[in-house]
Amino acid sequence: MNLTQEQLKAVEDLAYRLVTPQLVALNIEVDEVDFVHEVRIPGTEVHKAYYRGYIRQTIEIREGIIKAAKNGSNPAQSELLRFIKDVNQHLKYE
Repeated sequence: MNLTQEQLKAVEDLAYRLVTPQLVALNIEVDEVDFVHEVRIPGTEVHKAYYRGYIRQTIEIREGIIKAAKNGSNPAQSELLRFIKDVNQHLKYE
């Protein structure tokens, strides 16, 4: 799928706002099935643009949770522990 730079920027911005791939496709007026397929293929420009936006949002959310946890929020501390456990599972070598 060949998208313009403008469309790729829109993909990233919409992913940052946590819009689903199907709705992004409708917004940028491309075929939904083809777009969703491209989002799922690592290395494609669509995949990279979507995940750049999604990851940027995820990082911001996690930064807020970390800050809240450091300030003593029990729910944030629990969520932070869940993040740590998840990362540890990805780092374990067998």
